[in-house]
Amino acid sequence: MGRIKQFLSVEECHLLLSWTEKNDPDLLVYPVLCLFAGLRSEQEATGIDWPSITISHITVDATIAKDGETRFIEPLTPNLVEWIRFIDSKGVNPFPLKNLRRRWDRVKQVLGRKWPPEAMRRSYACYHFAMFGNARLSAKNLGHPDTTLFTKYYYGAATKVEAGRFWKILPGSGSGNYPCNDLDSLNYPIQYQSE
Repeated sequence: MGRIKQFLSVEECHLLLSWTEKNDPDLLVYPVLCLFAGLRSEQEATGIDWPSITISHITVDATIAKDGETRFIEPLTPNLVEWIRFIDSKGVNPFPLKNLRRRWDRVKQVLGRKWPPEAMRRSYACYHFAMFGNARLSAKNLGHPDTTLFTKYYYGAATKVEAGRFWKILPGSGSGNYPCNDLDSLNYPIQYQSE
């Protein structure tokens, strides 16, 4: 038996989010930040606070960052902005995440397979790089100091078609008239517009 795939398929990501949205909506912020912002699941997604998350950028404070340096994740993809708005519309601060390990273990069971380490962060990395082709931006958002190892691990890991489907995952049914359903839309930040 070969190595397990180190990132999640688009279908697995959609399943995790759909299941969480329906069965444990107060936990939704956790997979959203890990999948669509690339936060580390153990220290960053659990240590961040709601005021650090805006629709223009996410601030990962030095106190929770692995390298001890503050970083800004920007620009945010339109689907992440929609998720942030959706979570914010509930009118409740989603942090702190109580009983996270037990709750998240329950969510992961819906996949029916072994959970790869940092699967959501790695999913962000491969789909972001595949979609936008900008290793420097992808690495910066993840807090990597350079692109050498990044391109080694993520170049060709996902196709642009798969990545396009990933970045269209939205709250609710996953379809609708959202700017992020049109990857050539002028509503996309300039870094993300097609050339």
